Amino acid sequence: GTYTVKVKYEDQEVSQSFTAKSDPRLKIDLEVLKVNYEKAKEAQKLSRVITQAGQQIQQTQKAIQSLQEFARSQRNPKMMDLVKAARELEAKLKEFSEALNPTPPKQGMADRSTALNSQVMSAVFGISGAGIEPVSQASLVKYDKVKAKVNAFLTKFNDFYQKDVENFKKMLQDSGFSLFGPFTPLKLE
Repeated sequence: GTYTVKVKYEDQEVSQSFTAKSDPRLKIDLEVLKVNYEKAKEAQKLSRVITQAGQQIQQTQKAIQSLQEFARSQRNPKMMDLVKAARELEAKLKEFSEALNPTPPKQGMADRSTALNSQVMSAVFGISGAGIEPVSQASLVKYDKVKAKVNAFLTKFNDFYQKDVENFKKMLQDSGFSLFGPFTPLKLE
């Protein structure tokens, strides 16, 4: 393309246009670059959505942990029902978390290739790492398989949040639960 460079020093300014050309030693097909760029942008959406799911899981786990810490001081039937429901949510959240990034059975080196997060990163790298060459058929197949797995994961994930988490939030609201107790004004007596 054609570009213009401007150099300014104190009160003087100089500008000049130039044309950037590809290296003649390389045979670069601009259409391949454009297609690769678009595919890479699409592939990175997988990575982004998996990261968002992981963050949402962590936020929900923290909220449940706050409830459980508060519940230790409250021993009434409503609170016990909330704690039981929180434990059930926590177990399901752990399943989602393990699907994204399983905890290895032992310390040290572990095979994380079954983790959805690892599969997504591998597929994204396969697409975005093509450079000036067309994306390989193997990378496209891997991407399509992982995309189907991500869609299946998101279907379960969204269903869980829309039903289970929303029902739990309603249960919290109906119980009158609040992290804040009633305020009593302080007085000097």
